[in-house]
Amino acid sequence: MKKLSSFILLAIAGMLFGACSEYSDYDDWADPQHNDEENAITLPGFTASAVDAINLADVTADSVAVFSVSTAALPEGYELTDGRIKLMPEGVENATASELNTTVTGVASKADLQSLIETVYGKAPEARTFSGHVYMDATKNGTAALIDAGEVKVVVTPVAPDISQHYYIVGGTKGWNKADALTQPFSHSETNVYDDPVFTITIPAAADGDTWFAIGDDQALDAMEANDDTSRLLGTTKGNGKNGLGTEESMDFRSNLEDDGSFCVPASNGAKYIRVQINMLNYTYIITPLNFPQTIYEIGNETGWSDADDKLHPLVGSGDGKYQGFYYLDGKFKFRQNAKDWTVSWGASGTDGVLADNGGNLSTSAGFYQIDVDLATLTYTLTKVNTISVIGNVDGWADDQDLTYNVADGAWEATGVKVNGEFKLRMNHAWEVSWGGSFDNLTSVNGGNMTLPEGTYTFKFYLSCEGHNRLVYTKE
Repeated sequence: MKKLSSFILLAIAGMLFGACSEYSDYDDWADPQHNDEENAITLPGFTASAVDAINLADVTADSVAVFSVSTAALPEGYELTDGRIKLMPEGVENATASELNTTVTGVASKADLQSLIETVYGKAPEARTFSGHVYMDATKNGTAALIDAGEVKVVVTPVAPDISQHYYIVGGTKGWNKADALTQPFSHSETNVYDDPVFTITIPAAADGDTWFAIGDDQALDAMEANDDTSRLLGTTKGNGKNGLGTEESMDFRSNLEDDGSFCVPASNGAKYIRVQINMLNYTYIITPLNFPQTIYEIGNETGWSDADDKLHPLVGSGDGKYQGFYYLDGKFKFRQNAKDWTVSWGASGTDGVLADNGGNLSTSAGFYQIDVDLATLTYTLTKVNTISVIGNVDGWADDQDLTYNVADGAWEATGVKVNGEFKLRMNHAWEVSWGGSFDNLTSVNGGNMTLPEGTYTFKFYLSCEGHNRLVYTKE
């Protein structure tokens, strides 16, 4: 053993003779000086060992061991002064290694490790694996050596970010104060915020000029109101007003930014609405200027995915992103902006009732439905239409005469319908949705009572969307 130790000492001394003077008076231990890694030596038996998987949420101290190392194999008289580990993230395309300083026992700063993970992978509290290469600095009487202690795996889960239950737009077309912000809450699913960290809101764009805003939670709004403190508001990391549009970018608290980082949608975009989507696990945002078309279309199995004019299923909106139509569905379907192409479409997001741009096929059981789509919030609902019925003067508005849906003809129909003057049509034996007005343009928006002479009729009600609903009747 003595012979081996002497051999190692000679090897170190020979390799580092020219560097002795450099380290003889070195004392800046807060920022340790390192030899080049290509000059690192290996010592028989001196290797780093991996530690168990680390969950930073369970670490109560400011530091944590990322590897372990034994000093038993060091040559006599040499002492370790500091260490470092080069961490290469696994599963990341075009990844580069990051260096983490450690103590001689392999202990690193918890905050530095958390920051490194967030930079590479984001803030999601998932186990991350790094390939690590350990280097240790050793000295004896002012002579320094860089030791290659080998490779280890480091598996670590970062601390989950603090996600609030509620977020709000501050500013926009309203005032930069708590009261106005509370009127602009983001929407969120009923799922736990760590399982679904995405919040969405659509706000009107400024009618004249650019639209400026920030994002805050309840704590941020309270600080604004109490102390005029805006440090907890969220802003873009790209700089004040320099956010992109339609692309995912990072945000952070104003206290961590060089300026306010306020978001801006220029008037030159011509948007009437602005959709803001935030992911509070990754602290990212997507800002999308919106101009809603008057009509979108449902297409699916029930029409053989045909875009022939007589197969189109339009849903009509009023400019605010909300659309409605009434159609028979049979399994898979989607929505799209244009009647004849898929340039812009909406489909399944993986969450019931939530749409995704260019998402997959949606699905439901066969039946006739009231279809409501809200492109402002990227949501949709299907309400089963179990029956359409006639109700009116003939029996004192007391009883419904049911129509039956004819899939082949695309009409709700019945024979032997008795009428005596005024009547209307309604859905599911309730007044929440009813139709009236003119026979060739029935409406569910304040439609008046229809009138026919007393008699018995055959009815065919072609129900689709506002502006296209019509009732065809024949007296028997």
